[in-house]
Amino acid sequence: MPLYSKAVGLIGAASTTDIITARVAGDAQPQLVINANGRIEFGGGTDPVDVALFRDGSLRLHTVNDFVTEGDLICDVTGKGLKVKEGSNARMGTATLVAGTVTVSNTSVTANTRIVLTRSTAGGTVGHLSYTISAGASFTINSSSASDTSTVNWLLAEPA
Repeated sequence: MPLYSKAVGLIGAASTTDIITARVAGDAQPQLVINANGRIEFGGGTDPVDVALFRDGSLRLHTVNDFVTEGDLICDVTGKGLKVKEGSNARMGTATLVAGTVTVSNTSVTANTRIVLTRSTAGGTVGHLSYTISAGASFTINSSSASDTSTVNWLLAEPA
């Protein structure tokens, strides 16, 4: 004879109410917290939780922390892929060469940053593209042609 049970729900007084906490004996702080709104928080047991995973809108899972995988990051749906926000100190953008050079202010660039450059619009006499970095301040895109006025797309990445 099969056994059936009714699902048990946990209801918090507010969306930020902790409905589940878990810690190891001797821990000063929880290692796992689940809020009533579904936010999952993680910690090391010594200090308060410091990593969170939550839903921030329709069809979006979000973390404000770094996300690390020991496997591949796979986008297995056609039309889906990598999206990088552009703007001040961003990791992707465009710049237009003036007399074969342009300096992009960006405090996120490091001495180890790898910069991928692609020409999106040719202008003037095009040359070969290269870059130099001023860590913590900017990077300069250079063309081998002093009359290059092309628009260049750039992407910054760091070695792991």
